[in-house]
Amino acid sequence: MDIQKIAKKYAEHGFSPIPLRRDSKVPALKGWQKHADHPITNFDVFRDTNGIGLVMGYDGIQCLDIDAKHFEGDEYNDFVSLVESNKPDLMDKMIIQKTISGGYHWIFKCSEIVGNEKLANNSKGVTFETRGRGGQIVVWPTKGYKILGKITDVVEISPDERRVIWSCAKMMDATPPKPEPIINQPTDSVFDGEVDQSTPWGEFRATYTALDVLMSAGWSIVSENERMVYVLRPGQTSSKTSGVIFKDTALFYPFTTSTEFDAEQPHDSFQCYVVIKHNGDFQAAIKELRADGFGKEPEKKAISDDALFDYETASVDEIDEMAALLESLEVDSTIEVDEPDKAITLHMGSDEYIFGSMGNFSLIQGKAKSRKSYFLSALMAAAISENDVCGHIRGHLSDKTNIYIDTEQGDWHAAKSKKRIQSMAGLDPRVNYNNFKHYKFRGLMSNKERLRLTDYIMKINNNIGLVVIDGIVDLASAGVNDEAEATALASKLLEWTDRNQCHISIVLHENKNDKNAKGHLGSYLVQKSETTISLAKSEHTPSASDIVPEYTRNIEFPSMEMTITGYDTIELTLKAEVEAIAERVFTPEDNKRILNSLNAKTRTAAVTFIRDTENVQKKKAEKLLNEMESIGMFEWKNVGLSKLIDVNGLI
Repeated sequence: MDIQKIAKKYAEHGFSPIPLRRDSKVPALKGWQKHADHPITNFDVFRDTNGIGLVMGYDGIQCLDIDAKHFEGDEYNDFVSLVESNKPDLMDKMIIQKTISGGYHWIFKCSEIVGNEKLANNSKGVTFETRGRGGQIVVWPTKGYKILGKITDVVEISPDERRVIWSCAKMMDATPPKPEPIINQPTDSVFDGEVDQSTPWGEFRATYTALDVLMSAGWSIVSENERMVYVLRPGQTSSKTSGVIFKDTALFYPFTTSTEFDAEQPHDSFQCYVVIKHNGDFQAAIKELRADGFGKEPEKKAISDDALFDYETASVDEIDEMAALLESLEVDSTIEVDEPDKAITLHMGSDEYIFGSMGNFSLIQGKAKSRKSYFLSALMAAAISENDVCGHIRGHLSDKTNIYIDTEQGDWHAAKSKKRIQSMAGLDPRVNYNNFKHYKFRGLMSNKERLRLTDYIMKINNNIGLVVIDGIVDLASAGVNDEAEATALASKLLEWTDRNQCHISIVLHENKNDKNAKGHLGSYLVQKSETTISLAKSEHTPSASDIVPEYTRNIEFPSMEMTITGYDTIELTLKAEVEAIAERVFTPEDNKRILNSLNAKTRTAAVTFIRDTENVQKKKAEKLLNEMESIGMFEWKNVGLSKLIDVNGLI
């Protein structure tokens, strides 16, 4: 068998092949990871091998690795059934390979590149995991591997389709993890073992199943087998099913794109009730359940005696101590207090707005994929740069140590983030700079460990400028809904900023069904922040996000639209200007003028011309072109726009 010829064939079909050591799964090349960006061109390296690997991450190529040797039953067919129920044609887009262990590789291309992550396991080991950036897989003709079909060009799927595959794989986990709290969800859960029925949510969980809640809301059972019940939401016609309920745990798993629920997360009956009946509002759900007789009335807590000052029994020293403390806290009008130094400012024409000052913190909130991290990158780039970033963001901290703490991303994405920040700042992305420290806290660290290490960072540095914590929830051990911890964490941020006289920018997700920052933690952070902004995907431009000031102690800056124009470039435009462009109305005279100057051979070229010359969004240019064509103002021939037609005297 000609290994070189087969390796070339893989390359011709868009893969990045590498040689393996003989009779091994191990790559034969040192530094093989670089071939995710630079595929091999000299295939002589395959001359002495009998195995081929494919580097994942190249051109978006990824793989779902299914390990059948750890299966305890018919998990693979259950998984296939889940995928087909939600996206009937999705499996047809996969290149599927049978592995030496009897498992499968599902190979595909997606613009949203993942790393290597375990998705499901059981008592025997890992059953489903990803192979993405930084990983490789073994492929045919390596002994024991077989392509089910033939080598073809890998098909690109959408990020939503990729998430369907991931979601279905996670459903195969035999030991479901404790779910992330939905909006303001209590911290106790069905996963904690015995449920406390004294609470409204506890008694509700003990009384009703997830299936009960879904059925009462008009959901229907599509089918079932020994392990799961397939359910469909009311009015759904595009999918065969909207999710499944596993019989052994009674937990509901929604599909990624089909429901109003948080995808890829298990939901018990109370969580389903909160979402369906109260649009995610925990407080409203609890209020209604209490009114319906669920749970015991909570004991009213009195203020403890030791929290108050007993003047009658206090000693003279205690009274003097309190008096001295009170006097030290009195505001003195005769003393000039300096305005806090600027950390980050926004510049709109001749106007300057303070985004963040030293001794305070700011909160960036938004839903998933609203491009919060891109905005944080711009803030940090401004902090370490001597120049304005994106034309509007100015940092005043280049002579200080600026720190970026990433709690979510793996090695490759964290490195990419640091390089992007330095590039946005006009610095060499391949150099380490003394004024910029970028830390990756993902690893195996607990939230408590992350908090402790952050506290250590704040204590060992005496010249801190900007600190970015992306995201703050990963420093909270009890999640977003523990009131005591939320208060303590907000106080800790104030302590850090005051002691170090620095500025801290933090990130927190919004509730799925409203624009509030998640949980008690979000409420406290908004109250204590100097500036709170929200990011949301723009209605006008798919590649843009709206930046809206929700709260600021300074003069409020105008809303902006942030457009991603490249790997390390973004544009900021005043929202009012964007809306003015979107609302522009074209007159018949405008139409005549545009057509007289238009000389395009393709529709794409015509749209581009209108977009650029009239300064409008692409969608508006397309709409104008369609409207003019529909009323017969011009026609297309093989050579392009060829004829103008007088319609009702318009031309």
